[in-house]
Amino acid sequence: MTTRTLGCAELYGRLRHVVNQMGPQRRTRRYTDDLLPSYFTEGGGPADLHGHVLHGLGITADTVGLSTLNVEGAEVAYPGFGFTLTEKAIRLAQFSQEFEETWTWGDAVETATRLAHQLDDTAEDCRLGDFALLAVLRHVADRHPPEMTPLPGWLPYDTPLFIDGYPTTLLGHAAADLHVNAVDASRLGETRAVDLFHTLGWQLSPRAQALADTVQHHESHGESWPSAVTSTEHTFLDHLDRGEWDR
Repeated sequence: MTTRTLGCAELYGRLRHVVNQMGPQRRTRRYTDDLLPSYFTEGGGPADLHGHVLHGLGITADTVGLSTLNVEGAEVAYPGFGFTLTEKAIRLAQFSQEFEETWTWGDAVETATRLAHQLDDTAEDCRLGDFALLAVLRHVADRHPPEMTPLPGWLPYDTPLFIDGYPTTLLGHAAADLHVNAVDASRLGETRAVDLFHTLGWQLSPRAQALADTVQHHESHGESWPSAVTSTEHTFLDHLDRGEWDR
């Protein structure tokens, strides 16, 4: 079996995509007394938060078959399905799976992410593909009210993504959501997101870089944040790759 490494940022983006699509108030329903994790229902659909992530990665109920992986914890299931997790991603997976038993999916992912970021990043934790980046951008854009998004002429194109430790632009807020170092980001004064991520040691896939530039283009032309993300989604709709990321 070919294995791929799933770092914290990529796993977070994929969890965030599930929450974006299913709604932050979604809960996992368990029908057994032992509360064992089950990623797919008897009907073949994703049963829980990580079931949706695995399904997006190409794992289906037919793939699982009679495998006991369907009732293993996420730290065992992901490697069993061919996805090696970093230590930081393991923490994110474990806590989000634990919290979703009693919390909404939005709260589970939010709190698990904060706990995961108590650990230091490895190089794999700072790799990000277009699918995960777009999910983070959608989350950031939708949680800010329209009046907080740029109006024509409000933020010129050469505005730094971070000023005095605070994000200013859509991509700045996305970087903050991914827990980049805000102090270093402010010191750099980068205006292009791709350059900021690169200088801070992140590795964005080629399509993720193009996506970031496209969103910044729409924002600089006065589009609201939700509109800028939607316009970019339309541009990349036929190219988004759920199963692969930067090589």
